[in-house]
Amino acid sequence: MTCSSLLVYVDPSPAGIARLETACDLAKAFDAHLIGVSASMPPPPMVDPLAVGAEMLAAYREVAAEEVRHARETFETAVQARSVRSEWRGGVDWPADLVTRAARAADLVILGPRTTAAPYRSPDPASVLQAIGRPVLLVPDTLARPPLDNPAVVGWKDTRESQRAVAASLPLLRRAKAVSVIEVAAAGGQEDDAGVADVRDFLGRHGVDATAQVLARGEQTTSSRILSHAESLEAGLIVIGGYGRPRLQQWILGGVTRTMLQHSPVCILLAH
Repeated sequence: MTCSSLLVYVDPSPAGIARLETACDLAKAFDAHLIGVSASMPPPPMVDPLAVGAEMLAAYREVAAEEVRHARETFETAVQARSVRSEWRGGVDWPADLVTRAARAADLVILGPRTTAAPYRSPDPASVLQAIGRPVLLVPDTLARPPLDNPAVVGWKDTRESQRAVAASLPLLRRAKAVSVIEVAAAGGQEDDAGVADVRDFLGRHGVDATAQVLARGEQTTSSRILSHAESLEAGLIVIGGYGRPRLQQWILGGVTRTMLQHSPVCILLAH
């Protein structure tokens, strides 16, 4: 995988502006084209839509359009200040739908955590991850360390999602100070290390010097064990597969993925 084109969802909040700065840093590091995306959809009226009237509905849409214009101004200010090659895509639309369509133009999609503004003013990363064939880099609202030039952790599980995540993360892992491939098991030991050893060797053949280790879960959950290991290394990036299952009209995240998305203080790269 290369990172010649990045996509970032733009939110003009303080956390969103910080996320945009991280996206600009990545674009500069990889000499990449940065696509800014933002959308807003008027929420349904609390009364019968037919009773609201066309003028009121038009006013709601204008408020949504103004929010997108504000996001565009935020994006253009940031990319111009950093001399980042860029383009803009935005409009009155469902945010997750717009991101899903625009993802075809990018190698990597950069999002923030799910907020109370979803689904009308921000995308739910779980919905986007399920819908696209691109990796997602989730940047937390309060970022402990940048994803580049810091240690990285690969949380391995022998699944296709993990395989895709590792392959997608190669450009970032090549920029890591150190890479630790781990698998969390009920009882860690060398007898279980064939999988992580293969991943370590795979990374080595792609220019990434990594270590491999099976960690005992102990009294912690798998997600807590990964997070504590990442914190002990002062990591800036965690790579995991994005697990979930369909249930009626929703995509339900697996427990590890859900916890990581909600609680990780560092960037997480996921692939589904």
